[in-house]
Amino acid sequence: MRPEPLIAVQCAVCGNHTFAVICPATEVRDHVEYVRRFHRRRLRPSRDGEPPRDTLADRADFTREYVTDIVSCTDCGLVSRNPRPAVPAITNAHIRDHYGSARLAALFEAQLQLYRPKARFLRRWLPAGEEVRVVEVGSSVGGFLAAGQEYGWHMIGVDPGAEVSGFCRRRGLPVFQGTLTELPLEESSVDCISIWHTFDQLPDPDPTLTAACRLLRPGGVLAVRVPNGECFRLAVARMHKLPRPLAGWLRAALAWNNLLAFPYLHGYSLRTLDWLLLHYGFTRVAAQPDTLPRLADARTKRWAAQEERALKLLCSLTARLAAPRPTSPVQIAPWFDVYYRQALQPALTRTPRFKVSLPFPLLPAVA
Repeated sequence: MRPEPLIAVQCAVCGNHTFAVICPATEVRDHVEYVRRFHRRRLRPSRDGEPPRDTLADRADFTREYVTDIVSCTDCGLVSRNPRPAVPAITNAHIRDHYGSARLAALFEAQLQLYRPKARFLRRWLPAGEEVRVVEVGSSVGGFLAAGQEYGWHMIGVDPGAEVSGFCRRRGLPVFQGTLTELPLEESSVDCISIWHTFDQLPDPDPTLTAACRLLRPGGVLAVRVPNGECFRLAVARMHKLPRPLAGWLRAALAWNNLLAFPYLHGYSLRTLDWLLLHYGFTRVAAQPDTLPRLADARTKRWAAQEERALKLLCSLTARLAAPRPTSPVQIAPWFDVYYRQALQPALTRTPRFKVSLPFPLLPAVA
């Protein structure tokens, strides 16, 4: 991605233009260097004594070579990178993403294992004994598409990436190369739209959510998975106050969950997602705390794989036990999945975003 020019943006949830810096660019740069050293130490060396370049890049170079402040909206609390590259630069970067055949195959197997449980969980809100049509936005190498086909669902992927779209088609997984707004499907024809690991990278979620409202049948399901901006905000604030050993373990936990340096455009919380999607006629039916899927593989040192397993288990336990409120596990988990249902009788006109107050109290999370 060519990061220039960087542009200042308004909040993607409430439209506010005022932000508080929670992690300045100078600290983000230090985090980026830490992540590279972190993974270099934990990967087995190749013949030249250095970790494999492609493997290191997968883990450490996901910020696309630009560093900005990480800020929080002073009105709704949305965490985001500000400034950020312009939309064409972001779109073109995804179109040109390159992995190579070996990496694509490995990613497919990893994603299939990740998405099988999510497809099983999703079944409870989809029609039983009927033809089910599911669209995945940001289908990548097609792991969720394959998991859905195992249940007999009619799966359609949407992804701008040329290489990943071709990889899916060669495996018999239908993918439309483009965006959801360009997908040529009739209105009210889809039972579920899933957006795993992609919603946080949308510069403006409005076009995608508007298209989702058009394509979903009344009562259809929207499934979203995002990195937790609230978890990042709390962790960064506490890293400066904890003793050195505890701060080091917290930093390592963020690195294993790809939260350190926050390489995402937006960091939604459960509250900001609820607020945003309410304006599009969606009501939350479930939320699940989670961590990033396992990064360790055959190229990871044994002690590092054990470290990752232990820290992610600790993250999960902390999220579930830290506070008694029903929403607290999702609030402090590194990642979370949320499931929404569209209104059975959608309004003819949607309430304009940025012009309503946040309704409290919000619905509790449902496991």
